[in-house]
Amino acid sequence: MEDDNTTNVELNTYSEPPTIITEDENGNTHAEIPTVEIKKLNLPYRKGFSNAGETLTPVELKVSGELPSWLSGELYTVGPGTYDIKYTRMIESEGVFESATETFSMGHWFDGLPLVNRFEFDGKDGKIKYRSRITSRKYEIKIRDHHGIVTRHPFTLFKTHANQTPLAKLFGQKRTDKPEMEPCSVNISTKFPFYKSGEKPKVFCQNHASQVVELDAHDLAPSRVYSWNDINPLFRGDHASPHPHYDDNTGELINFNMEVYALGTKYNFFSITEKNPNGEFIASISAKASYVHSFAVTQRFIILVVFPFHGKNAGINFKWSDNILDSLTYRPEESTLFYVISRAEKQHVATYRSEPCFAFHHINAFEDDDDNLYLDIVCYDNTEICYDLSLENLRTGLVVELPLAEVRRYVLQNIQVESIKFSKIPQATQLETLQNTVVGLFKNVQPVTYPLPVANYVRCLDSTLELPRINPKFHGQKYRYVYGIGLSAKAATQNGQIWDSLIKCDLDTKEVIAMWSEEDCYPSEPVFVPVPGNDNDEDDGVLLSVIFEGQKVKSYLVVLDAKTLLEKARVDLPQVIPLSFGHGSFRQNI
Repeated sequence: MEDDNTTNVELNTYSEPPTIITEDENGNTHAEIPTVEIKKLNLPYRKGFSNAGETLTPVELKVSGELPSWLSGELYTVGPGTYDIKYTRMIESEGVFESATETFSMGHWFDGLPLVNRFEFDGKDGKIKYRSRITSRKYEIKIRDHHGIVTRHPFTLFKTHANQTPLAKLFGQKRTDKPEMEPCSVNISTKFPFYKSGEKPKVFCQNHASQVVELDAHDLAPSRVYSWNDINPLFRGDHASPHPHYDDNTGELINFNMEVYALGTKYNFFSITEKNPNGEFIASISAKASYVHSFAVTQRFIILVVFPFHGKNAGINFKWSDNILDSLTYRPEESTLFYVISRAEKQHVATYRSEPCFAFHHINAFEDDDDNLYLDIVCYDNTEICYDLSLENLRTGLVVELPLAEVRRYVLQNIQVESIKFSKIPQATQLETLQNTVVGLFKNVQPVTYPLPVANYVRCLDSTLELPRINPKFHGQKYRYVYGIGLSAKAATQNGQIWDSLIKCDLDTKEVIAMWSEEDCYPSEPVFVPVPGNDNDEDDGVLLSVIFEGQKVKSYLVVLDAKTLLEKARVDLPQVIPLSFGHGSFRQNI
């Protein structure tokens, strides 16, 4: 009988076959993956981490089932499209130089060059049109020219080694605003107030860095690349959240830029509106340099949560490391800190602390009538998930159990009382800045600072989920339902499995109340589209998710009833869309 060690050897020696790219008469490209023997390992998701083609010419998709007549608009998604880039170099063989082909591969699921997808829904006629574009073709050319990546700014890569000499890194490329040069593949949004009414509609992609790529909303062609500080010099920094908040009530887009210095780090929060496209500075938080993927916004407050995943050498490594993970270290002896900004007062008004943990995604935040703040976050015990999702691990099949997150509800009590206490602390932010520097450089030194109130939490779901989405009409409000990707019963009991289902969770009862899954199928983030005009029924709408079918190596889109997760419609796609940890956005026609 074979033991587990034998299986691990097979997994670790597996080599992904090269992707074959073909082109049809319309100029659309298609990626074909040669068949390999992996059934015995039962990990068909491994085929979902290869290069994709693109569908530049719109195609009408055959709909199986029935679309809701009210479903009208465009779904945009972004995720990895290119992981492996072949280049030619000269090698010496017996005194003769010959041309040889080699491959530069990304090191992490989060680093693939972006594939942007557009689905156009016409519910009245029961039609869906689809097109896609790989938006960083010029970046691919630069990678071929340099046999790797010459990073132009921090936070370009999550966990990929650039394959460059120290000299190349030292004299890296200068910043540029040329389109198609920035691989923004984390999030895509339709609600950026950067253009005036009447102009051609745009969509906007972001990464971990402070850059934004503007795309044509129809053909997805990149039109420009800019940094937040190009909009306003006050928005300085190298790292912004790929999850900005758009407040439908005020028309504000809210985000931050992390500005790293040797004597401290600032998180500079700002807002942009259509009336004020140059934006407005809100407030700065002095805190340790960290990787902050998302944050929270309520009607009155902005909440920055800094997990103890801190920059090495007081964050100075951010300026020199090839990638994010090489510049960070997890410090479980330190607290998770919650920094509260008053939107009305435009200043830091309170700080709370809690146990160490890590998270990518906030779900929602809201206030109650007793002056308390509630934050729901998808939390991990540590940062192992960041490293486990390397491309090598996913292509060979996870040999460790997937770290599972839990949904925690943090309570920040008595905001006004704590803000009064905070205001009486002399030079509080200066003390925090000093603390950042001392602990960053000498982590064994524990500085004395003012006592912090505790942010208590409860586990509010007896299951795990990721890529959470809610009804967007309930952002910043008390809510009940959250949707995401989860684990089926089969995946939960087998080693090496990843998220293979879509789930609906009731936070009041702490239960998974509905699930969608199919054999060897792996969903992307579920995007909630509410029924127009029904603002009170929280789960009245549909979920849209792109599914990768592992055994057949194809992709399709499902439309699910948000109340029951029963399938209303599906469409097969003309190309494979690789598995994605990225995000989507729906622009609804009303």
